[in-house]
Amino acid sequence: MENTIGVVTPKSDFTFADQFTPIDQGNSEFYALLLRGMTHKLNNLLAVIQGFSSLTMMDEALDETVIENISHMKEAANNASDLSERILPAGGCSQITQHELLLAEFIPMLEDTLREPFNKQDIPISIQCPEQVAKVNADPSRLKIILSELMANASDAASAANGKASMEIHNPGDFSPIEENCVDILVKNSGTTIPTDKLEQIWHPFYSSKDSSHSGIGLTTAAVLSSQMGMNLGVHSTDNTTVFWLSIPAA
Repeated sequence: MENTIGVVTPKSDFTFADQFTPIDQGNSEFYALLLRGMTHKLNNLLAVIQGFSSLTMMDEALDETVIENISHMKEAANNASDLSERILPAGGCSQITQHELLLAEFIPMLEDTLREPFNKQDIPISIQCPEQVAKVNADPSRLKIILSELMANASDAASAANGKASMEIHNPGDFSPIEENCVDILVKNSGTTIPTDKLEQIWHPFYSSKDSSHSGIGLTTAAVLSSQMGMNLGVHSTDNTTVFWLSIPAA
């Protein structure tokens, strides 16, 4: 596979995260999926705790095996706690406090965090942010979560295919039409193309093509928080390139 990242335009066939946002309080399908997935995930974690607890109670002395069992129990409990915290923004339960934000200052402050998943897996990553970027209205902590989830997803996808990734920040008119007055953030990775019939499913709670160690709510969280802040989030995947497009109205 050629390790290149393809070119996209606003006219590329993006699939937007419109159908699974909590804006419509009558969207029972969203919450049904969320709760079913949450129950399934928690049951898996609790099964580990219950199983190793039983084994521990059967041991007559604290040997290395017991210590290892307890370690598994602790890890599972920590994962359950982490999942419980992450489910809140995915369910649209986060408080949003928006104000004017300078991305030219904000992105460099986040750069180490955004690069971390790539550095851990030795994946080439490029972050391109102009010195001058139009102000946007956003909640900084929630925007950080969105960008972190998108970058973590790109890192996993690139790692699976020996690919690379990039983040690009574009002023109004540089990517989308200037009359739309939006700052556009593109998170790209080379790797396996997402099948067309799976593009809408990637926004679903607990949908994942990865192993069970992944929560399956990262892109759901990004989609929900984007919707809450009046942003658009879409995905385009073709020719071994996947691009997530976050469009933020300029202030």
